[in-house]
Amino acid sequence: MKKIALLLATSIMITPLSSFGASWLECNGDSGKKLRWSGNSTTARINTTSFSGDNLIAAQRGINATNLNPSPFFINMRTETGSVGSGNGQNEVYATSISPPGRARMRYHCYWFFGWKYGLDEVDIELDSTGRSWTSSTEKSRNFAYTGTRLPIDAVINHEAGHYLGLMHVNWEYNVMGDSWRHHHANGSTAITYFGEDASHGSRVLYGNQSSSFNDVSASHWRRTGASGEYSSHSRVRVRNSSNTGTLAGITINGEPGYRVTRGTTVRPEFTIENNGKFTHSNVSYGIYISTNDYISYGDRRIGGGTFGSIHPANVYTTTLPVYIPTDLNAGQNYWLGIIVDEDNTISEVSGYNNRAYTPVRIQ
Repeated sequence: MKKIALLLATSIMITPLSSFGASWLECNGDSGKKLRWSGNSTTARINTTSFSGDNLIAAQRGINATNLNPSPFFINMRTETGSVGSGNGQNEVYATSISPPGRARMRYHCYWFFGWKYGLDEVDIELDSTGRSWTSSTEKSRNFAYTGTRLPIDAVINHEAGHYLGLMHVNWEYNVMGDSWRHHHANGSTAITYFGEDASHGSRVLYGNQSSSFNDVSASHWRRTGASGEYSSHSRVRVRNSSNTGTLAGITINGEPGYRVTRGTTVRPEFTIENNGKFTHSNVSYGIYISTNDYISYGDRRIGGGTFGSIHPANVYTTTLPVYIPTDLNAGQNYWLGIIVDEDNTISEVSGYNNRAYTPVRIQ
């Protein structure tokens, strides 16, 4: 996924800046001149020639994922037919033949004329209409990052819609403005794209905090593993040994990466924990569960737990947690090691579906 940035004005230095993980553009290298919209909303016009039926729903779902952030900024949506193109003063979402799977065409201004003038003018989202197999589904069985073969529309729209706010690519932290293909909350049969801590923090830097309460902690079974150009690279979390010095032997379980664990030993499953809200949360409870399927629930067997001392809303936290594997589990059987964060439900959250994550294991 790429962005094309078009500067409309005299030649002035545009500098990509970051705080913690998020990244944005600044006019003339001045932190007080962030390139953003002058207000707290804009409108995305989704072209129904390109997106109709379930594909339209998927595109809208991607923008809704972006809108679930703690800033006051909101992307309104409307549908349209007819011609599209960059430079017409409208923020449009459409499909066309392009080399990358998706890209954002950003137009902004940054110039001095008896005072500095700067800001975003137009952002268009394009998805490739040729040579790609897309899916509108949230089912893991359709998603190429899991057991399917197709690219999820909502994931790339979520990423590109981040550019609507003025966010830029990030390669140094797990985030949706990097590898959005592998940036999901998954529990059971579905994988849901989400905006995440990094982009949510960036939205607050650009637009401030929304006035209403916005609390959201989450768990994911993806992590950052490196960088690919401007983008972070993500892979699945691991299960480590008790001293956290090595990764256990891997095995494919139901088409997903898993690990061999031994009964009667302590292992350290890895999870990515995020605070997608506005405030730091302290003493956040979590439970580690063992399940006979990939849907983690309170009905599963709890085998460990504890508290996170502090979860800050500007720092992605990928960590391993020690847990003892019970001796009465069946050898040779597949299980799923899972986490439930905010286990005691003390945080009033805007979303609770994202508090659970899993990793498949084979008991030996």
